[in-house]
Amino acid sequence: MKKSFYPLVGFLFFISYYTNAQTFTATSAPITDYLNTFYIQEIPIEVKGLPTTVDEVFGFESLNLTLHHTRTSDLKIQLQAPDGTTCWITNRNGTSSNYDNTNFSQFGKDGLINKANNPFTGNFIPDGQITYFNNGSNPNGTWKLLIEDLRVEETGFLDSVSLTFGQNPAVLKKQQYCSFDNEKYCVPSNNKEGVLLPDLVIVPAFSKMQYQEFSPTDAAFPSQLKISVAIANIGLGPFEVNTDTLVNINKSDTSIEKRFQLNQKIYALNNRKFTSKTYKAGTIYFEPKPGHQHYHVDDWIEMRLVKVSKGKRKTVSKGSKVSYCLFTTGMLYENESSSIIDKIHYGSTMPNYGLGNYNSCALLEQGITVGGYDYYGLNYEGQYLQLPKGLKNGNYTLEIEIDPNHLYVESNRKNNTFSMPIMISKQED
Repeated sequence: MKKSFYPLVGFLFFISYYTNAQTFTATSAPITDYLNTFYIQEIPIEVKGLPTTVDEVFGFESLNLTLHHTRTSDLKIQLQAPDGTTCWITNRNGTSSNYDNTNFSQFGKDGLINKANNPFTGNFIPDGQITYFNNGSNPNGTWKLLIEDLRVEETGFLDSVSLTFGQNPAVLKKQQYCSFDNEKYCVPSNNKEGVLLPDLVIVPAFSKMQYQEFSPTDAAFPSQLKISVAIANIGLGPFEVNTDTLVNINKSDTSIEKRFQLNQKIYALNNRKFTSKTYKAGTIYFEPKPGHQHYHVDDWIEMRLVKVSKGKRKTVSKGSKVSYCLFTTGMLYENESSSIIDKIHYGSTMPNYGLGNYNSCALLEQGITVGGYDYYGLNYEGQYLQLPKGLKNGNYTLEIEIDPNHLYVESNRKNNTFSMPIMISKQED
């Protein structure tokens, strides 16, 4: 009796078809300039004919962008999947014009996009975690490139954007790793209760490399010292906050005066089982500014400029306590130089690396993954110190403190304040 080989041929065709990467493109479009109000321009990208699931085997690999704009630091660019998952691609980066054949992938060989320069030609790590797209959802449908122009006058044009899917998808780690569904890969703490506490620290490389001083006569930012800040979690447990019940709360009330009580959720691991407790912490509110339009945790950092003379310390400028949306915009990687903190190179070998999944600025839950960080660039609102009139040029110390009101539980609060020397040079004629 003859045996049919047609099913085998079909199977081999399926394997061959999805082995090859597939790319989908969108048409070009002018970029809408800032309209003095919240506005997101949507560029649709139609994806079809792919498997109905994207995951660590087959999934989203990269985005390629060519865009001409005379001031790329005006632009916040995101990508949204058909299931609504949204990721920052590049947020107010650059000091001049254009993205020219800029590729974004999880382990871009040219490093982080926020450390690069125009026209960004190369393969870069985006500002957000594109691993979130490969979450088991169906990739077929309309993807959207979301563009916000956040300052007036300068204009631009989207030349091309393309999405690539294949068998090298963006994933956190190829091997098994700790998660709430994979307790056996998680490392318990040494304390009797098995509590997995977060440990929040400033990532020095970002602040040391990304700051800018403006003179008193600058038209846009007179006497401002703008600073980038990235806050990493190097503890055994995730940093997670959530709100109390929303019963009797008007969900449509998004005024800046409205505050919601936050709880911090602390996990414990005993006998390979997770438990958790919640503790009252700070507050959260809706931030309506363009480029945000989401929820911020109050009083998250405080920046100070300090002068030390003859052993005496004097604070010459103190910023208002800056609120942040807390989510994992990036991960510490052992091959990335910016992942060195206190002479230790952090990355995927960290205990419980990747534990916790926080990918949005939602009201109900925010947080920072173990081994992850939350990055705020120097061009984001509030990321500056206002230097006092008459400040003398010279050597100062910049201090950045996480949780200045001491509202949140950590394993080590002593490393919450970061300091670095800084030269002030533009405040005197």
